[in-house]
Amino acid sequence: MKTMNIRKKLVSLAVASAFGGGAMLAMTAPAHAINVSQDGVGQVLLFPYYTVKNGLDTLFTVTNTSDKTVTFKVRFREALNSREVRDFNVVLSPYDHWGAVVTSTADGALLRTWDKTCTSPQLPASGTRAGATEVAFTNSEFSGALTDGAAQGMGRVQEGYFEVIQMGVSTRDTAVSTNTLEYNAKHVNGVPRDCAKVDNMFMPAGVATLNGYMLPPQNVLKGHATYINVTNGTAIDAEPTALENFQTVQPINAEPGGQSPSLANGDLAGVTNQLVNGALVSLPYFSGSVDGVSQLLRASSVINEYATGAGAATSWVMTFPTKHHYTDSYISGTGPTAKDQLPSGGFSEWFHTTVKPGMSCDNIGLNIYNREEGTVQNLGNTNFSPAPVSEFVELCYEANVVDFNGSSVFGTGTNRLGVSTSAVGTAGWAELMFSEVDATTVGGLPVIGFAATVRDAGGATVNYGSSTAHTYKH
Repeated sequence: MKTMNIRKKLVSLAVASAFGGGAMLAMTAPAHAINVSQDGVGQVLLFPYYTVKNGLDTLFTVTNTSDKTVTFKVRFREALNSREVRDFNVVLSPYDHWGAVVTSTADGALLRTWDKTCTSPQLPASGTRAGATEVAFTNSEFSGALTDGAAQGMGRVQEGYFEVIQMGVSTRDTAVSTNTLEYNAKHVNGVPRDCAKVDNMFMPAGVATLNGYMLPPQNVLKGHATYINVTNGTAIDAEPTALENFQTVQPINAEPGGQSPSLANGDLAGVTNQLVNGALVSLPYFSGSVDGVSQLLRASSVINEYATGAGAATSWVMTFPTKHHYTDSYISGTGPTAKDQLPSGGFSEWFHTTVKPGMSCDNIGLNIYNREEGTVQNLGNTNFSPAPVSEFVELCYEANVVDFNGSSVFGTGTNRLGVSTSAVGTAGWAELMFSEVDATTVGGLPVIGFAATVRDAGGATVNYGSSTAHTYKH
């Protein structure tokens, strides 16, 4: 089994060195720049995918690598339009580790855990698994008055992606009882002292108290995910994209059940740092942290491998974690066609809306190569299956799955794009290109993900799974 590597292209350097002595910029820029972590720890963890389809469960963990008490929001978003299907707050005591699994129900999905770490709200006891707590996912944010033009049923909650956004850290002593959050979240003989008191700290008055004394988030969270099918003996590992220096000014604790914090709650203005062809590229952003994250994750193309035939199947996950901030107003009766503007009010440079209900589509191209240098370039509609209705080949959703040669690692879904490589063979590599450009003719979209391959070794419980990190061009 191969574990997916972190997207290692960025470094966190001082802004002054990034601009090589640009006096005005150095004076006004923040002391840190947002970047993708090279060591796998950060303030924000973007998990590119969760699923309970095709017999899979999604196991994941979040680890506090520090000696401080850490609070974070975990939010699950469905695949079509990133509408929230469940969120809550988690409090990690020093060096604590929290793990859970997303698994299927008769018509949807739920999160279940045996971990005792405190959450807010506290998770209800499981009715079917002794010692576990669990909470079901919901379609309340995309059904009824909040419909967005896509499906409204519970099946929509069965795949998507999720984000872990750190809200703050505390250095207060966990042995002092008057430190309500820190003292009661601390484990004694494997169990926190009092999670009910921790939960109460996330009422409005408690949130104000926390934000009054806690420190801004720090780069201390590590995550991991595994997609596992116990029945057929397959497991695929993947790592989240970890963002450093997302919020450096203030803590951002919030009540559970709301839209905050999100990727819009980082530093309002700042700089993104990344290495491109070995050179440091530092770019300022001025209109909110969503623009900064989008700028940081932008790629003009995605490169990875595929292997099919003889019991093998490959699917690529292509997730756009900031897309909904530009394409969905998230208000009653509107869908992703209702908004094509930046949060600051300017026009979106990242995604394009269309007249298709429940979709926001972006054109793509694809170059396919086999293992012996054979190639087919710029595939048109006849090379994709099923062919799209429009004259372009498009990705139209927030978390997309690209399946090669008629088989899928993750099962069927609305957000699937089928690719045939019959012109060159059943195994090789491909480059998926984004043809959209903004007003400055800079191309690309902010994207994360991985390629998953499963191989059947000839028995019901003898299978192998692997994942490979996407490679990105700018």
